Parts: sequence; C-alpha cells; structure tokens
Amino acid sequence: MTKLNASETKTAFAARVGLTKGRISQLVAEGLPVRADGQIDVAVGLAWIEDNLDPARRKNGGASPAPARVSTTLAEAKRLHEIVKVQRAKLAFEKEQGLLVETAAATRTVFARARAERDAHMAWVQRTAPLLAAEVGADPRATFAALDRMMREHLENLADMPLGSFGDGA
Repeated sequence: MTKLNASETKTAFAARVGLTKGRISQLVAEGLPVRADGQIDVAVGLAWIEDNLDPARRKNGGASPAPARVSTTLAEAKRLHEIVKVQRAKLAFEKEQGLLVETAAATRTVFARARAERDAHMAWVQRTAPLLAAEVGADPRATFAALDRMMREHLENLADMPLGSFGDGA
C-alpha cells in the first residue's frame, strides 16, 4: 500500500472524501484550512470536515441528535452521506499512516507471541530441572516432574486471566 502525502491538491482531497472539487472550494470559503501553496493538509482537512460539516452534531457535543421525525429529507440524506464518506476517508487515511491495524492481524500476532512465550517457559523447565536437581542433590526425574507440573499450573492460571486485567501496557 502506498503511503499518503501529508497534503493533497483540492482535486485529490475531493476524490478522497467523495466530494466534488466545487464543493471543496465552497468548504474552503466556509473555513476549510488550506496551506499557503494551495494544498490541503489531509489530517487537518478531514478533522475540519468532520467537525464542521454537521452543525447538529456540534451542538450536541458530538452525539447524534434524536430524530424528531420519521421521514428524512433529501438534503438531510445527502448531508449524512457526506459525513459517512468523510469518516471512511479519515479511517483509510489513519490506516495508511499506520495508526490503525486490522483486528485479525493483531489477533494473529498476539496469539503467536503467547505461544512462543509458553514454549519458552516449558523449555526453561527442561533446561533448569537437571541443574536444580544437581544443585540440591535431588532426583532429576522428580525435580523435572514437579517443575513441569508447577509451570503448567502457572501457565493455566495466566491463560484464565481476562485480557483486561493486564492493563493497557503503558
């Protein structure tokens, strides 16, 4: 996937958000920020459109207003459609910038890491049991069996812990 430039021409930005170049020019007249070279900073432009394209959401602190009527006018439907296009464009931009990851990819990575850590712990038991038995003068087989049992119990307890109990990693 190609990386995006931080800025785009009005035409490219219009294509990104699913609007016409003329509509972008109208939004510029309404305050959409434009750089000195005439280009639009993508992140700033997407944020401005999301904040300013729907005044009803601004008045309610970001919450969608409760519908006062069942029927929707064509103008309202077009406005909502534009908002959805802008939100999709913003998500695509954030994904291309590396700020978002796919759930399936994250799940595969976490699972692979957990499996590798489990295997490393079990290998540690195999390496450590004979050394520990020799150091304390115990039976190597009995030492291995006890360490193996304790490590498996420990790993099972870790596996039973909900993911939220580990914190956010910060």
